[in-house]
Amino acid sequence: MFQQVLGMRNQVARAMYRTGMLDGLLRVRAALHLPVLTVLTYHHVQDPEDGSMFDPGVADATPEQFRRQMELVARYGTPVTLSEVIGFVRDGHPPPPNPVLVTFDDGYRSCLDVAVPILRRVGVPATFFIATNFVERRRLFWWERISVLLARARRGHVDVLSLNAPRITVEVSHPEAMTVLTRLIKDVPGIQIDELLMQLSTAAGAPWSEQEERAMADELILTWDGVRALAAAGMDVGSHTRSHRVLQTVPTEELDAELAGSRADLERELGTPCRAIAYPVGHSIRNRAAIYAAVREAGYDLGFTNASGVNLILPTGWRLRGLDPLDLGRLATGRDFSDAMFLGQLALPSLAYPARHSLA
Repeated sequence: MFQQVLGMRNQVARAMYRTGMLDGLLRVRAALHLPVLTVLTYHHVQDPEDGSMFDPGVADATPEQFRRQMELVARYGTPVTLSEVIGFVRDGHPPPPNPVLVTFDDGYRSCLDVAVPILRRVGVPATFFIATNFVERRRLFWWERISVLLARARRGHVDVLSLNAPRITVEVSHPEAMTVLTRLIKDVPGIQIDELLMQLSTAAGAPWSEQEERAMADELILTWDGVRALAAAGMDVGSHTRSHRVLQTVPTEELDAELAGSRADLERELGTPCRAIAYPVGHSIRNRAAIYAAVREAGYDLGFTNASGVNLILPTGWRLRGLDPLDLGRLATGRDFSDAMFLGQLALPSLAYPARHSLA
């Protein structure tokens, strides 16, 4: 059903693209100065590699796709920085025509090696949200480790049991194996991620070592020098927590370490204030009082979800109750996007992917 919906939306976008309707809508919106802030979400820019053990689903665009998409952003929108967004959303400054904020989650090396040269060439700033423990400790992101373990598994079925999680049996070759395991981590309160990963390694017959993991992390994940290079290239850097735990699964007493801790890590390494956070997996925190209070206490000015949609920015006296600086929506991207579909969700957010929570 999900794929059918996407297919229908893509057909509509293609038809509107061919007739020039998308071009016209975006130009009218800019001329009318409609107060709509669009925030785009990326993770990893990479050509699919046959035989790679790393998770292919995290790459949102090939380098060529990403270049074309950024050219569309520059042509039809006004690319904005994080500081400018803080001015619109928090301080009531008037936004420019069609403001677009480009964001990246996690901290993949491709952000610096592939995305930044394209961004600078096209003239689009971006904000990179970093999960600091993986940079600091040279560990693989937990979803990448699952992907590698499944690829190396010597057994067709594995049983996995972790604290606070039910015992599950996974058919390693099944296309849903990755989804089943990551869903545990995303959904189970108090789950012990390291324990689950060690269980998976043992059950799959796939030995794991810290030395090997470090080598893989060096291949895939930014170092602190790389994060500093993002800032030196004129990009903004924000928090994606320390260990990329879904906040709704984190005990209240551990939220400060994830939220304030990651902010302190970034400020220590960059020497500049860390003012924004993107929530791992991207659930809204609006109705989660303990999480909301912890984010505010940690000192963030902005918080980004992965709830699909744009943000309506009205003058301070006219603010709608729905606009919340700590619960801003974003639009997903994907390698299956045509240029028409990408432009379509810029012009008509209702054409965007249905609200969904990303892995990363």
